Amino acid sequence: MATKSKKPTGEKHRADAVEMIQRIERVKQLASGHEQPTRAELAAEWGVTTRAVSSVIERMQAIGIEIVSQPRPRDGKMGYVVQASDFLKQDLSVAEAVASVLLTQSVLGTPLAPDNNAAAGGVHRITASLGKEVRGKLELLEGRFAVRLLRAAQPHKPEIFRVVLDGILENRVLSMEYESPYKPAKGTRAGGGTANAPGAASAAAVTGDEPAASGVNSAGSLGKARKVETVQIEPWGVFFARRSWYLIARKRPGGEMRQYKIARIKRVTAGSQTFELPRGWTVDGYLKNAWETINSPGAPVKVVVDLSPTVAGNMVETKWHESQEFKPLSDGWVRFTAKVAGLDEIMWWVLGIGSNARVVAPPELRDKVHAEIRRMHAMIEGK
Repeated sequence: MATKSKKPTGEKHRADAVEMIQRIERVKQLASGHEQPTRAELAAEWGVTTRAVSSVIERMQAIGIEIVSQPRPRDGKMGYVVQASDFLKQDLSVAEAVASVLLTQSVLGTPLAPDNNAAAGGVHRITASLGKEVRGKLELLEGRFAVRLLRAAQPHKPEIFRVVLDGILENRVLSMEYESPYKPAKGTRAGGGTANAPGAASAAAVTGDEPAASGVNSAGSLGKARKVETVQIEPWGVFFARRSWYLIARKRPGGEMRQYKIARIKRVTAGSQTFELPRGWTVDGYLKNAWETINSPGAPVKVVVDLSPTVAGNMVETKWHESQEFKPLSDGWVRFTAKVAGLDEIMWWVLGIGSNARVVAPPELRDKVHAEIRRMHAMIEGK
């Protein structure tokens, strides 16, 4: 009588039914995200041969899971991807494909993409679900479609962004080391900023920074003037504006609301403490009156600026603020009116328009603009 062979044991041999199910679930988990695991990586994780990994892939394909191997965007290695589910396999129109694929591709490598690997992985998965005709049209558009954004000299780190998002999702208190580009400068006037940074002190109240020092820039070339502090915060939300991502948070233990540029966070960790977000709070609601990024305390201020015929036509085509109104004047100028939080940001907007803008109200804004023009004139004259 023949002796019954003993079933091989150990991770290097064929998996039993339970192990096979576990491995299939693991591959689905990784290959359905942006990881795109390679055969060698899976073999190393499980302590098996690459042939054993191939057996798992073959089993997945046999039970109807559509999994393929394709180059990973981050290193070109062949990684596994679980194809999009049936509801995604319907043909998108060219416009829908542009919105979901080309638009995302265009912001890769810019500050607007918080995690390039995740975004690239999503693009690959959606592209794989497209019909051949639409995919061909997208290929024709490549190189002829672009999104031009201002780029930060100091981009944020994706791993820090992920910790911040986790803190928001779990309402978890974060501890972070934050590097401010500002340091109190000699001769700073109380409540007024420095001669080289007008209004910086008022902005500091909501950005977590001190008044700006002369000559300090966001790239950190004058590192001696920068300040690093460790703070405990409650992360409430994030938003993108101009060229950077910002975090809105309540600082502990004082309880004041601050805005932190995520690119300036050096380190961040999640603690065990949680917090309660006020019911109905939203980022848009918090920034409702802000001109761009700063939500200054106090009631919004009514601003009135007249725009010359030279620029008015272009200015009325842009949504500058939720409260804006435009009114034609008899002399061909157009009157712009809005209610904004604080005057610092809109002051720079007025200065950017130059002689094609005249401030009507409030007097404080007109004085700020005039004072800055005088400083500019003195700098040009070398006084």
